[in-house]
Amino acid sequence: MPERLLKRNFCALSIGALLLLHGSGQAWAGGVSFTEQGAAASGKANAFTGEANDPSAIFYNPAGITQLPGTQLMIGTSIVKLDSTFRCSTTPCENSQLQDQFPIIPHFYITHRFKQWDERVSIGLGVYTPFGIVVDWPDNWQGRFNTTDARLRVTVYNPTVAYQVTPELSVAAGIRIADAGAEFEQLFEIIGFGENKVRVHDLEAHPIGWNVGLLYHLKEISTSVGLQFRSELQAKFNGSADFSGPEVPILGIENTKFHSSIKFPPQLILGVSMKAIPRWTINADIEWEGWRTVGSIPKSFDRTAGFPQDAFNSPGFRLWKNSYVFRLGAEYAATDRLALRGGFFYDQTPIPNETFDPTIPNADLYALTTGLGYKWEATSVDIAYLFGFYEKRATNASSIDPTITGGTGGPTIFGSFSTTAQVLMLSVTYRF
Repeated sequence: MPERLLKRNFCALSIGALLLLHGSGQAWAGGVSFTEQGAAASGKANAFTGEANDPSAIFYNPAGITQLPGTQLMIGTSIVKLDSTFRCSTTPCENSQLQDQFPIIPHFYITHRFKQWDERVSIGLGVYTPFGIVVDWPDNWQGRFNTTDARLRVTVYNPTVAYQVTPELSVAAGIRIADAGAEFEQLFEIIGFGENKVRVHDLEAHPIGWNVGLLYHLKEISTSVGLQFRSELQAKFNGSADFSGPEVPILGIENTKFHSSIKFPPQLILGVSMKAIPRWTINADIEWEGWRTVGSIPKSFDRTAGFPQDAFNSPGFRLWKNSYVFRLGAEYAATDRLALRGGFFYDQTPIPNETFDPTIPNADLYALTTGLGYKWEATSVDIAYLFGFYEKRATNASSIDPTITGGTGGPTIFGSFSTTAQVLMLSVTYRF
């Protein structure tokens, strides 16, 4: 088989099948970010940067931990359900549905404000998953030459130090140490032969970044303003590629090593929290995400002594754009112990039409949230629920990625995606 033809037919081995989504956050939106990292904040549509008054502030705005006396511990989890239907616009073709998956995404925070040494200093540690994907399409769906299965999880360990400069102003800085793991599967077809499968697994990367935060209280108008910046995380993945199928032995394709990389974006969030109305807290955030860093997601196979697997290599151009998330949330203190919450956010997709990949149904996301919290002397329990729907989005083989124009030897993909997302969150906080 000529190397040129092999390379053409293997363009579909794209790590984009694994990394391309926002999985938003928003329940897999905007790229691959996930923002539901505390139930009290999530009940208010994650508009929490200007308030940041529980241990999840380590994620939302670390400067807020100066507001937390003593030692405080929060543990919790989010359960995600993504429903997506692909409707073909060509025949013969059967519509396909994303297989049910219920990823459980935990979060953990602990904070401590010094009392004997310097009460203006607080420290904390957060462990959370800000990026992730769990996708499982049927093996016979039209996009099987793009992906059938994809997994990505980025866990961040975020030690933080905060300092109350004045009674009104607090600042903070932290280090973000990430542990990233990924894998994906997809089918490929070489002209004249049947369908075969490649599984890329045990991909690992350990990028390091940083974050800073600021919180300023305008006490005369019962308002606070928060600002946080998170640096990019450049993940260089190394793993293995296994080939299987009836033609793999005939072609002499051996298992080999696989390499790729992606830059998870820098993020800048500005938030305002107002408590001018008795018992009411109104929050608003705007978040900028620098997805332009994802200019490409290259893929590289090591070459063995036999088959030239490096013929499958590709630069993986993506050309994503920067995007914004707009959030509005509110809390009503029904009693001194019970709080009722609600909110709305709009999350722009960073993926332009030219590089929209049918692997994952990514589009602009609109979401409603609700929640409640109940607190005792030393314990608080918060729950939240999110329902979001993505704008309907079609693929018509216009992408610059030859994967989408039938370069795998499989059919060109024409159709549209209809997608909804649900997230259920629980957090428990204990104050020592």
